[in-house]
Amino acid sequence: MQDVYISNGYIQLWASYLRSQGIEPLTAEFLQEFQHELGSRLEQSFDTQVPLALLNRIIFTTQKHLNRPQLIFNIVDAIRPEHFGLLGYMASKSQDLAEMIGYIMRFQRLVIDGNELVPVQLKQSANEIELCWAFLDEKYNLLNELTMAAMLQLARSILEHHQLLLKQVNFAHKPKMAAKYVQHFFAAPISFAQDHYGFIIDVHGLNLKSEQPDPMLLQLLLQQAEQAISDKAQIESTLQRAQKHIAEHLRNKQKVMKIKQLADVLNLSMRTLQRQLNDEGTSFKKLLEHERIKRCDALLAQNMSLSTIAQQLDYSDQSALARAYKAATGQTLLSRKRQLNQP
Repeated sequence: MQDVYISNGYIQLWASYLRSQGIEPLTAEFLQEFQHELGSRLEQSFDTQVPLALLNRIIFTTQKHLNRPQLIFNIVDAIRPEHFGLLGYMASKSQDLAEMIGYIMRFQRLVIDGNELVPVQLKQSANEIELCWAFLDEKYNLLNELTMAAMLQLARSILEHHQLLLKQVNFAHKPKMAAKYVQHFFAAPISFAQDHYGFIIDVHGLNLKSEQPDPMLLQLLLQQAEQAISDKAQIESTLQRAQKHIAEHLRNKQKVMKIKQLADVLNLSMRTLQRQLNDEGTSFKKLLEHERIKRCDALLAQNMSLSTIAQQLDYSDQSALARAYKAATGQTLLSRKRQLNQP
């Protein structure tokens, strides 16, 4: 699976919103090009997974037609647990917010899946926790916005009378709509253009209780979720995940990743990471150099100066970069730069 796939619940949620506005998705003229595909999707269960590309196209088309830049916040207003399928039901029957977060991290592939899936991470300090995931590509901006809004709205509905102790919301991309819409919905400090997406919550919020916990039903749902996950093919090898994180770090941090950092991101010990990479015929050093050379090509294509490229890729100087590039590709930096920047 190369593309990212999402739960059909996203499509069903969008359709429910349109119907609440008196618009039938299967007959609306502005959605005519999608009606054949939507006809089958809207008949499928919420747990069925559909291509992300379809969601992007119908949301953008709907935003344009209705002239509602804040459309995603309108859409999630009436979210129900079933829109997140098994994972949504599990969240609604959990004992508290801490248990909900645990299930989100464990079973996120039931909602969003694919080789480019960015796993949710949990960071905790004495006073707060952060549920976060890395920026991957601009094409996932809408999915990230919609998912964050849906997660928060679903948590609010499950916790009902308990106030979620939300301290900060981080977006990796720049704002796509007026800040007032975002601020009004999240009701917390907002930061854009960060190096990751995430919610920062007061640590005491982990103890917030669900209004309708059901331990017996939760056990049945847990068994179904574990079976559903086991039926899925392994999504990425350690090598693939390592390549992705090293490349992200070079792009976002403009410096190389240390092996300890990579091991922490992958939730592995350094020894285990080294062993698994060795089993796949490579090493951290080889992977790092490979990704540096790939990133160098991307920066050369931007006509960036060689000294700046060397600095961004953590080479001691331009000469060290030139030697590394020639050793890896057999081509000189200057000839490659001319080749990439030819009109």
